[in-house]
Amino acid sequence: MKSLFGSIFLCLSLYGFSQQATRIYSLDEALLVSPDSVYSIDLSRKKLSALPSELFRFRSLKTLNLSKNKLSSLGDSLSLFTQLESINISSNKFEALPSILFKLDRLRYLFASKNDITSIQNEIQYLSLLKEIDLYDNPIADIGTGLQQLKELEKLDLQGVMYGPSFHKFILTSLPHVQVKMDPPCSCME
Repeated sequence: MKSLFGSIFLCLSLYGFSQQATRIYSLDEALLVSPDSVYSIDLSRKKLSALPSELFRFRSLKTLNLSKNKLSSLGDSLSLFTQLESINISSNKFEALPSILFKLDRLRYLFASKNDITSIQNEIQYLSLLKEIDLYDNPIADIGTGLQQLKELEKLDLQGVMYGPSFHKFILTSLPHVQVKMDPPCSCME
């Protein structure tokens, strides 16, 4: 009987830890708990034009949602998040992928849809663990050579922009090991 209660307590404790580890905090909620226990923060829809300084207390972050703001840069302090695995910068004002992202060597998921990004810098190759990139609805005209170096890359979303047949074929043949999502090509673009 004692071992049954011990097992139940252990399961509940692990469940509680699991819930805490996967909890997504707002910044206000995160400021009320130990910074080392916060792994995910959602700052979406806050009309941010810069990252709040309080954010940098949370060095254990694994996911950060900055979508639907007014950001056009991220600043060098983002490199403090050495554990970051997923970042969402969708629906902001980026004209290029922020170069600070290329220093986040544990990044696996990069969501940057609905910006005004026109090219993918070659430095993206430094994100060797990257599995998924969402660039939906960005006018990408140049994919560079860095994507081809990403051996772990599984998914790339380039939907939302029409490409001509030549560029469409070039992207698909450049990334044969990647599931590339694109709108059908249009010969009107040649």
